[in-house]
Amino acid sequence: MPLGDNSLEDLLAGMDEELVKVQNQLISERDYQKLQNKFENNFVNSNSSVAGIANSLARYYMLYDDVNLINNEIDIYRSITREEIQAVAKKYLNPNQRLILEYLPTKKEEK
Repeated sequence: MPLGDNSLEDLLAGMDEELVKVQNQLISERDYQKLQNKFENNFVNSNSSVAGIANSLARYYMLYDDVNLINNEIDIYRSITREEIQAVAKKYLNPNQRLILEYLPTKKEEK
């Protein structure tokens, strides 16, 4: 959620600026490490209980027919390079490949 008085146009311009950066420059090594840490943290947290492990195994079986992915998922995330992130950004994060949804809360009427 944006803080302060920001127009939709300003927000879109800021997002477009960041997307162009990702498409034209490799993300910094620091940001790359932060992403790696975030994925690893999410994986560990989601598999820290019996219910979480069961959920992961069921998802791997239903979507990929391979419950062994629970043993390899972290390695898959770790193998993604900064160059691959840039290539995916160039391929998929283009202005003609998005939906802009402006969703604003309704104003409450005073009684």
